[in-house]
Amino acid sequence: MLELSKRMQMNAALVPNQCSLADIGCDHAYVSITLAKENRCKKIIALDINRGPLAIAERNICRFQVENVVSCRLSNGMEKLVPGEVDTVLIAGMGGMLICRILRDKPDVLAQVHTLILQPQSDWEEVRKTLWQLGFCIEEECFCFDAGKYYLSIRAVRGEEESVYSEEECTYGRILPKKKDERYFEWLLHEKEKAQTILYKLDGHDSDSAHQQKCHMTKKINQIQTLIAKYYGG
Repeated sequence: MLELSKRMQMNAALVPNQCSLADIGCDHAYVSITLAKENRCKKIIALDINRGPLAIAERNICRFQVENVVSCRLSNGMEKLVPGEVDTVLIAGMGGMLICRILRDKPDVLAQVHTLILQPQSDWEEVRKTLWQLGFCIEEECFCFDAGKYYLSIRAVRGEEESVYSEEECTYGRILPKKKDERYFEWLLHEKEKAQTILYKLDGHDSDSAHQQKCHMTKKINQIQTLIAKYYGG
């Protein structure tokens, strides 16, 4: 069997059993192959925009003998998907704004998707907001530290949130703090320390841009401290 990285394991664990999956930006198809070998999905379409990784993915699929479950397509996002052929979409290893664009680019395909598993590398707040705008609610969030970096994975399903997210929850999420996730706690401390360092470096700078940044960093520190005090007792 392939050995998945921690972040890939986290994504794979969020995929619903017996779904029809599109793995967008599949790279070498390690997650798709693992899901197929574990009989987790009825069908998997592995898509990538680059021919090189997709060729390797096709060889890997043959090597692990999962051609009956996994097929490959050269595709820019969901471009080559037909509406209704998948009910679940996985998008990982991309910036948050790119993920948002991919989701918006094929409304006919997305309209028949029930579950999204997303692992944005940035702009988490924008990804959360886009999910709500597109008619999804966040069902689960997971967090890990892998190869020197923190990763967030989100599973969203069709529906509306029980209550509107606050500004703070848009930025930092609602689920992970409530779960008192220890890796997330580490990340909060890391983000607080970064903001404090920036604030220290801005000391003595009186320009308008410096003032705006000071206000932003102070707000960030206060938000994080509130989260830590509320959920982690510190």
